[in-house]
Amino acid sequence: MYFVRVARPAVRSLYAGGRSQRATTIASTRATALALAHNAQPFSTSPSLLKKRKPDAPSKSSPPSAPAPSNKGKGTAAGSSSGDFDPLDLDPVEAAFAEVDVHFQTQIQNVLHGGRFNPDQLGALAVSVKPDGHGGGGEAAAELFPLRELAQVVPRGGRTVSLLVNDKTYIKPIMSAVQASPEFNQQPQRAEDNELELLLRVEMERPEELVRRVKEATQAWRERVRQARTKHEKALKEARKNGLLLPDALKKVEKEVQKLQDRKMKEIDTLEAQSVKQVSRN
Repeated sequence: MYFVRVARPAVRSLYAGGRSQRATTIASTRATALALAHNAQPFSTSPSLLKKRKPDAPSKSSPPSAPAPSNKGKGTAAGSSSGDFDPLDLDPVEAAFAEVDVHFQTQIQNVLHGGRFNPDQLGALAVSVKPDGHGGGGEAAAELFPLRELAQVVPRGGRTVSLLVNDKTYIKPIMSAVQASPEFNQQPQRAEDNELELLLRVEMERPEELVRRVKEATQAWRERVRQARTKHEKALKEARKNGLLLPDALKKVEKEVQKLQDRKMKEIDTLEAQSVKQVSRN
């Protein structure tokens, strides 16, 4: 009986301790399960990293996208440069005339000073030179060089022009170019004391030939002036079409452009008369 009385409290203590430990374990397990259930996704949904994202639909609150560039207006010079073109500014016309002046004034000066055998004109003669040491069975393409890059053009006393060739490989190409040229059309002669020197005989041109060349140059000069004026008039009409110029203003500008052209034509006429008089006197 004594043993029973002693053992019963011990059993009760062990039973109470076991119940307390089981309660703690159950509570911990329940908390873990709730946390996993909160973070877990249902089986019907795919993982977020593997799901394709569709483009967001535009919303009213989103800022509008920049409009695509339009091709409207392309193809018209005045439409694309209307912001830079001033229809009342005549400087572009004068600049175009001045550019034409430089070309034809130089051409006429070449006729007056030395004619065809002017060093500048002779130095501009195109010479065809084949490169040396090219490989392959076919012939290499020839390159064109102005004569001034292959030889020095030196006027000598009397009616002779000297060509001091830079290299002996250029002698034959230069001779061929001079012979084939309709302006010079002669066989250059080798100098006796210098194997790199060629001599050209200056042929005196008849005054009638010089007059013809002067008039051809001035006539082409006038035509280029008219072309420059026509080009500017097209730009003016385009500006009128785009509303940048009123009809009255257009007429006024056209009159001013006509005055510029008339003044330029008088300058050409004066230079032509002076040049013809000079070559006729010589």
